[in-house]
Amino acid sequence: MKKLIFCLQNNLIEEILYDKEILNDSSLILRKKEELTYSLLEREKPDLIFFPHWSFKVPAKIFKNFQCICFHSTPLPYGRGGTPIQNMIMEGFDETEVCSLQMIEEFDAGPIYLRSKISLEGKLSEILERIYHAIGDQIKIFIQKDLVPIEQKGKPTIFNRIKYKDNSIKGNESLLEIFNKIRMLDSDIYPSTFVEINKLKMEFYDAHLTEDSVEARVKIKLKS
Repeated sequence: MKKLIFCLQNNLIEEILYDKEILNDSSLILRKKEELTYSLLEREKPDLIFFPHWSFKVPAKIFKNFQCICFHSTPLPYGRGGTPIQNMIMEGFDETEVCSLQMIEEFDAGPIYLRSKISLEGKLSEILERIYHAIGDQIKIFIQKDLVPIEQKGKPTIFNRIKYKDNSIKGNESLLEIFNKIRMLDSDIYPSTFVEINKLKMEFYDAHLTEDSVEARVKIKLKS
């Protein structure tokens, strides 16, 4: 049986991996940056280290000496870089891919083991759940088989990370652009789309697009 380590910082994906019986009470899960140390890995000698949701840079000494598997939600090499789901939606795509890849020094550039197509319909929380299920299904394959990754082919397209200021509605967008901007951030783990007027801040959720309007829930609060 393969010895596995999981580096993750997201409760939902952890729950999904438990539901799929990938994780159990004896699983070694690292949730903090300082827990991922070379000395721990030397002691545990894992066959595979999975990074289903990890926001810290991994030291080169680790991924050069252990098989580290990370995941990215674009059809690589298209869409390397930050906030991949949001960028794919803004570029007009209806679906994306979840890629499992070998971790190397350059972000999102390693050879790819598996690809899974994922719909980009619905709000972000729904999209993330589909992505996390796909990651779980891919991890099951890793557990069952010894996979050989394939180098990425083609010219890379790089996404710029969307910043907080980009979450605001400026007033010059189309209705479709406003709808997409609301739904692509509609999750507990991202700041919401917003409009600021004087001392007020309005945040938007649960958007629906009709022929001539965007309908959404709104939370109004004082700017901090």
